[in-house]
Amino acid sequence: MTLIRQSNAYLLLAAKRESKAILHVPSMDHIPGSVKMACSSVVLAIVLWTSLQFGVQFSLMSPIDIKALRVPVALQAYESYINSFADLPLLNHYRVERAAGRRAKMSRLPHVDDEALKQSVKFSESNLGRETRMENSLVWSNTKVRQDSPQHGQLITSCPSDEAMRLGKDALIATKASLYISHKHCQRFGIDDDECGTFVKSLKLNATSLGGTCTAQYNNKGKCSSKYRSADGSCNVKAWGKSLTSYIRLIKPQYADGIQEPRPPVRGKALPSARYISRELIKESDVTDSSKTLGLMQWTEFIELDLAHTPVRKMVHSSNSITCCRHDGGFPAPRYIHPACMPVSIPTNDPFYSKYRQRCMNYVRSVNAMRPDCHFGPAEQMNQATHHLDGSMIYGTTEEKAKTLRTFSNGRLSTSVKNGHEYLPLSEDPLQHCQVTSNTSICYASGDMRANMHPQLTAMHTIWLREHNRLADKLASLNPQWNDEMLYQEARKIVIAEIQHITYNEWMPHVLGSKFTKKMGIQLKKTGFSNDFDKGVNPSISNSFATAAIRFRLSMMDGKVKMYNEERSTDKFLQLRDHFNKPSTIEEAGHLDSLVRGFATQQSQKSDLNYANDLIQMLYKNDGEFGMDAMSLDIQRGRDHGLPGYNHYRKFCGLPAAKSFDGFLDVMPKSTVAKLKVVYAHPDDVDLLIGGMSERPADEGLVGFTFRCIIEDQMSRTKKGDRFFYDVPNQPHSFTEAQLAEIRKVSLARVLCDNADGVQKMQPNVFVKPSDSNQLTSCSGDEIKQLSFSPWKQETKNS
Repeated sequence: MTLIRQSNAYLLLAAKRESKAILHVPSMDHIPGSVKMACSSVVLAIVLWTSLQFGVQFSLMSPIDIKALRVPVALQAYESYINSFADLPLLNHYRVERAAGRRAKMSRLPHVDDEALKQSVKFSESNLGRETRMENSLVWSNTKVRQDSPQHGQLITSCPSDEAMRLGKDALIATKASLYISHKHCQRFGIDDDECGTFVKSLKLNATSLGGTCTAQYNNKGKCSSKYRSADGSCNVKAWGKSLTSYIRLIKPQYADGIQEPRPPVRGKALPSARYISRELIKESDVTDSSKTLGLMQWTEFIELDLAHTPVRKMVHSSNSITCCRHDGGFPAPRYIHPACMPVSIPTNDPFYSKYRQRCMNYVRSVNAMRPDCHFGPAEQMNQATHHLDGSMIYGTTEEKAKTLRTFSNGRLSTSVKNGHEYLPLSEDPLQHCQVTSNTSICYASGDMRANMHPQLTAMHTIWLREHNRLADKLASLNPQWNDEMLYQEARKIVIAEIQHITYNEWMPHVLGSKFTKKMGIQLKKTGFSNDFDKGVNPSISNSFATAAIRFRLSMMDGKVKMYNEERSTDKFLQLRDHFNKPSTIEEAGHLDSLVRGFATQQSQKSDLNYANDLIQMLYKNDGEFGMDAMSLDIQRGRDHGLPGYNHYRKFCGLPAAKSFDGFLDVMPKSTVAKLKVVYAHPDDVDLLIGGMSERPADEGLVGFTFRCIIEDQMSRTKKGDRFFYDVPNQPHSFTEAQLAEIRKVSLARVLCDNADGVQKMQPNVFVKPSDSNQLTSCSGDEIKQLSFSPWKQETKNS
């Protein structure tokens, strides 16, 4: 097995040693303490200089001894864990978190005063400022993402906004300052990196120049008096759920240096390459689900866009894109490596990429976010979407973006029209927002630029654009006295309620299992209001949900998207690899309806370790012969984000932490466990995504025990922590009971029937293929219930 270090440290030698060298800083455990102290200043200077030049973070202590982490046994315990960061006493009163059986050595902890904290921030600001010359050099050498490359598609789906870049810069300074504190104040006391990360996160930013910036970000700006949702997710409960804030953690992060360097293996020098894992474990075979349709996969992706959007870093001083590989697929020389680079190493014997001499797969690290407690500490990553299930992928995540998508007439959203049919409005910069060749190519604008990613997703966005305008037209006809703003907000409010109802009433029972959903208390009520809302529940998206658990839907995608006629037969299909970020096909005659019928007819692939070739070799393929590997990129992102290994999430969810690979047999097939033994050296090394996808489906759901746990945790908090959720009573925005009864009639089948061009038949449950118990029925009949608008009629007062 070729083990390749996935960190910037490796890249320093990659070009010279053909990607086989592994940079390793020897342990200092054998050196007497007095010598360590004498050398500490020299070591610190070397490390900080290296970090400045190349973005390399060294682990100067022995490899981290990964211990099982304490499990929050209930949601309340989890909330207490998250909120405890704000209550940690500082400095001499600081208590180190330890697993059971280990004694805290309080006398070793350093004293760091406010002046030292300010100095760490100033040093980091100066350090970052010196990167200007390096970034200018990269710009001059044309080291950036090319528009004709798969990397351009990768950038489109994770491009940061200008505001994300601004906030990310401050967060990056905080992370670098935390690293400075770690190097300067921990090593002389013999504190290991893991303990040091815990110590550093007890130190507050409030005395530094970053304190006010962080406090402003995690508080609501101005007054929150509107009865409608804000575009950015603020003004809900506290500032929880705002866009451009950090994901939260179910388990504390695992970084090699305690702050930001990707986690190391339990033994040895490096985790196996993400591409090596993908190549060895992922099969390119079709294993269809016996009953589930592609509509289930598509809805999963649609709400994933609503809940999570992880942006990647650009150059700090110029906002240019970053590429971490040469255009010929090799590793660049050290002077052309940006500090944000963390590319995937492709083994020399890769059966696919070796044919094209590809050794390097581009991966740029995610944008940092300030910690919610406004403390120093380990790196956190930013969610560019709102953390609420609020239709942000339709309406945008800022007021400015939302305005660009409106007509400001009769409450309607902007559209482009072809042959009498409404489509998404056209992008003003198609060459940047799609993988197209000219400024006249079709490329759409939406609340989320990922709407162009592939035809099925574009079709779903189109359907919901039309649904908003259909609702606005109905409300305008019913209430001619309403102005544009009220029509827009009321239509948006109903659309969000419909999305929430479909997600919890139709989607979640299939993914988690109806019995489990009922057992966990997140089943929707059939009548009246719910009492689920709890202002103490933080709805923010967990890093493990966004980066791993919700990604199960990729394995359900099919490389051949079948095109169905009204009789539900097909004689043609679209090849997915030819349509990434090229959405024009939906405007061809009959194609939108064919895709809509496909949601309800084509069987999805199973949720397992079988992936379409279009995703693991051809992702974002442009005009060339190869693309990228979605699984490799997802594994790399998990390591970038400091996600602990799968074994720790098993324990969090209530399973015993496996001491050997055979301990996984309680939830995995023998054949899969045998492969894991070959790929990984230790059970604790297994990445969360791989472990979760390796599990057998739990009960009647789609996903295994661990992913079911993580998804349930998220969906429970998403509902209970949202005061705008559609069935919450006693709020200025609450629906009436009569309106609520109508919302509960909504189904995805009805939305598709009402907004496709000419679809005449649909089965009531779109997520299950037609059968005797789920028969195709006329869209104009009574079997697929229609919402009545009469409860929204507002009586006008007599003058």
